[in-house]
Amino acid sequence: MKVYRGFPSMKDQGRVITMGVFDGVHRGHAKIVHICRRQARRLGLTAALITFNEHPQGTLAPEKRPPRLATPEQCLNRLQQLGVDEVFLVPFTRFLAHTTAEQFIRRVLVRRLVLRHIVVGRDFVFGRDALGNTAMLRQWGKACHFGVSVVPPLRHRGKIISSSGLRALISRGNVELARAWLGWPYALHGSVVRGEGRGRRIGLPTANLKTIHEVVPAPGTYAVRVYLENMAWPALCHIGKRPTFHPWGPETIEVHIPGWDGNIYRKQLTISFLSRLRGERRFSNATALLRQVRQDFKQALKIWRK
Repeated sequence: MKVYRGFPSMKDQGRVITMGVFDGVHRGHAKIVHICRRQARRLGLTAALITFNEHPQGTLAPEKRPPRLATPEQCLNRLQQLGVDEVFLVPFTRFLAHTTAEQFIRRVLVRRLVLRHIVVGRDFVFGRDALGNTAMLRQWGKACHFGVSVVPPLRHRGKIISSSGLRALISRGNVELARAWLGWPYALHGSVVRGEGRGRRIGLPTANLKTIHEVVPAPGTYAVRVYLENMAWPALCHIGKRPTFHPWGPETIEVHIPGWDGNIYRKQLTISFLSRLRGERRFSNATALLRQVRQDFKQALKIWRK
C-alpha cells in the first residue's frame, strides 16, 4: 500500500476513490472499502482512499473535536489489511476547509487524482460549509465522466455502526459489542512506566501503561490479550483507581501478565480488550484481592481460548 502526504498530480489511467475520516476503521468503513476495491478490480484501476491525519473538527471547532478511536498508524495498518492500494493522508488545513465542494471535485479529484469512480456513505458531505453531498457528486459525475456508488450504513442488531457509537460503547466498558462493531478487538498501545511497586510486593506484579490513546474503556477489570516482544499473552487489565490500597489516587492502566518474569519497564505493549469481567471493587485486604484475581484469570483464560 502506498501512502501519499497530500495530493500529488497523478499521471495514470485513474482510480476508484473513497474518502472520509475513517476513525477506528470499523466494519461500516470496511464495507465501503470492500465496494471500492471491488469496483477498482472490475475497472482495472487503483483502489484509493482519502483521509485526514487529524479530525476536521480539530481545525473547524477544536472544542468539539471528538477523541480519536485509533492512532493514524493503527488506521493505516487496518486499511492495508483491507487491501487498499493507495492512501492520501491529508492535513485538514484552513485552506482545505474553505475549498468549495465544486473546487475539490474539479481540482483535486478529477485533475490531480484522475477520478473514474467514487464510493461514499449515504450521509457523506464535504467541501466548505459541508455543502457537497452525494447528489452533487452524481451531477458532476455526469459532467466529468466518473461513476458514483452510495453505500447504505451497516447495521449490527438494528443499530448503525458508527465511530461516535463506538466511542460511547468503549467509554461504558462494553468492549465485547465494540469488538463486533470494529471487526477486531479495541486496543491501546503505549510504554510501561514505573509504578509504586505495591503489586509485586503482594505477589501481583503489574505493568503500568502510559498511552496516547484518547478513548479508554470504563474503569474495571478486563480479559485482554497483550502483545509483548512479538508474542501474545493472556492477561488481565485493570483500569481506574486502586480502591483497595489507594482509593484517592489517580486512575491508571495496569496489566497483570501471569507467566511473564522478565524486565518490562520501558517496553512497548499493545493491549487488546476481549471482555469486561467486573467493575471497580474494594477488597478488605490483599489476600481477598489475590483470590479474586486468580478467579478473574481463570475466566480470562476461557475467553482467550475462544
